[in-house]
Amino acid sequence: MKLFVKIFFPLFLCVQGAFGQDSLVYTYRDFYEQILAHHPVIKLSDLVTESAQRELLIAKGGLDPSIQGTFDRKVYKAKKYFDRGDVFLKVPLWLGGADLKLGYDRNVGETLSDDVRTGPDGISYLGITVPIGRGLIIDNRRATLQQARVFQDLADADRVKMINKIILTAAKDYWNWFFSYRQYTLSIDFYELADVRYRATRQRAELGEAAAIDTVEALVTLQDRQVTLEQAVLELRNSRLLLSNHLWGADQVPLELPEDAVPQPSAGRIVTPEELDQLLQLARQRHPELIKFEFKRQQLRIDERLGREMLKPSLNLNASALYSGLTLDGTDTNTGFSNLGNNYKFMLDLYFPLFLRKERGKLQQVRIKQLQNDLDQKQVQREVFNEVNAAFNDVKTLEAQVRTQEAASRNQERLLEAEIVKFGIGESSLFLVNSRESKLNEFRVKVASLRAKYEKALAVLLFASGVSSWDNL
Repeated sequence: MKLFVKIFFPLFLCVQGAFGQDSLVYTYRDFYEQILAHHPVIKLSDLVTESAQRELLIAKGGLDPSIQGTFDRKVYKAKKYFDRGDVFLKVPLWLGGADLKLGYDRNVGETLSDDVRTGPDGISYLGITVPIGRGLIIDNRRATLQQARVFQDLADADRVKMINKIILTAAKDYWNWFFSYRQYTLSIDFYELADVRYRATRQRAELGEAAAIDTVEALVTLQDRQVTLEQAVLELRNSRLLLSNHLWGADQVPLELPEDAVPQPSAGRIVTPEELDQLLQLARQRHPELIKFEFKRQQLRIDERLGREMLKPSLNLNASALYSGLTLDGTDTNTGFSNLGNNYKFMLDLYFPLFLRKERGKLQQVRIKQLQNDLDQKQVQREVFNEVNAAFNDVKTLEAQVRTQEAASRNQERLLEAEIVKFGIGESSLFLVNSRESKLNEFRVKVASLRAKYEKALAVLLFASGVSSWDNL
């Protein structure tokens, strides 16, 4: 009897912790930073921003200067009827939607009328086209450029959403690994206790201090815990594989979690009501789903301005100063600045649909979309705030459950200690000792499970608030 108590009781008090001395602790902070640095989805989110920048570049192309021109010649039965050519440089202006035009026009030929014929030297011209009605305040090309700039902000919001989502998934996989590792270490500890107990019981039976049936009882317990340990090993391997999905090197080379790597202990961060208020404020200001509504509102404002502009009549003024030949020299007595009143071209272009049904319909559609956007924003804002509060409630509930379960585990440990003492003096049975010990193992596994759930609930709380790290507070 003294031999059993001497061997058994100290082993119970020396149950191993979650981390060995030779293990490499792979902290969640290191894991988080590696994801941000190398994860392909993070790289993909960068491409979303780059795509938006290319859209902006495309929109700026609407204001690029351009060289345009035409040449037309007709020869029939060896007779040259005409040569007509016009080449010009067009420079769009942001202010007023005007276009500057510098060109050379040459039309010669017997069949051309006098109002078209320019003479062999041709005519150079410097002109401007100005919308003095529709398009003066805003036009399609300026609206497209403004839309593209807002689209960059939308792309940034989508990028944040993608990052937050992958961080949430990775955090859950990390704490699943934490739980499976903790379950594995507990299974090893209790398997080793069962093994020592079996050997001690067999030794006591050989000395006549215990019944032979107690050896069978200890062996059954050992075999049961061996099955539990094998299952824990399988779950640990699978959780390591899932975690390795998020591990990538600098050159997009997939990495494997080192065999000696172990997760950090649960930090047990306590979230206060004041931090909840900060998270709600962050959600209001930075949640990607909410700020996308604000950017959408900006785009619709641009559409509305353009729609109101389309209600105006289209009246374009085209004016050009004419010069002889390929020079803009104004010293010629017949052309140039000194005689501009006799050498110019002027045109007004008017277009105005009488009922404006197309224009009014488009404007009304934009205003309907604005109303839909406002209503959707209110609904999503309420859903986001409720999700944050619900996630906070989960955190606080799990926080209380962890404390309660840890207290229950300590009390179960005391019961096991007492049962061991009673067994040592012959007032208990090996079955009761095994039952108490199995219950303690169950409680400790439950504590690890609740701690993993608590950490995952913290990650969900961050995600619901639209952030990926507590550093944002």
